[in-house]
Amino acid sequence: MIAIITGDIVNSSTVEDPQVWLDPLKELFERISPHPGDRMIYRGDSFQIKVLPEKGLRASLLIISTVVALDIPGLNVRQAIGIGRTDDPDAAINEASGEAFIYSGKLLDQLTASGRRLGLRTPWEEINREFDMMFRLVRVILNGWTNRTAEVAGFLLGREGITQTEIAKELGLAQSTINAHIQRGSLHEIMELEKYYSDMITEKIREARD
Repeated sequence: MIAIITGDIVNSSTVEDPQVWLDPLKELFERISPHPGDRMIYRGDSFQIKVLPEKGLRASLLIISTVVALDIPGLNVRQAIGIGRTDDPDAAINEASGEAFIYSGKLLDQLTASGRRLGLRTPWEEINREFDMMFRLVRVILNGWTNRTAEVAGFLLGREGITQTEIAKELGLAQSTINAHIQRGSLHEIMELEKYYSDMITEKIREARD
């Protein structure tokens, strides 16, 4: 199984120079999914990226933190995580097909119509229902992130085991300031949710193989 994240940049047309958000996004995509055939940006502000199923939420949160950290008014991101099988695991993402692509594409259309910005679709209905509710609550938290909180989130999500002291040194801030952003942004809770997601998806895939 694979995870396909299909997304688009919200309000991208309001940014005069798209490279402002495009360059950081490309750099992140290269880190998340190093193989060039596993990622693409198309139609100017839409993207698709393939990751391991258990890494789907972490990748989505990293994308959100990267966009929000830019501190551009109105700029945000909409993403649909689809988990399922693919017809050809070795095919480039622009040539591949399968249920993961179908789940992700259809869900993005639903998110666009409803005004929501994060969703998950898998072959397991109980997982879909559970995370649908969780993501609605998470969105409330993410809407309150400042650009600096998003930067801190990016470090926590992108560099496992990094300490507050190390983040403070990277950003040139006091450790107490980093701690304040972690508390205000509910970043510990976000990290706990990401681990729960990873554990649940890993378990479901294991059960499916048995």
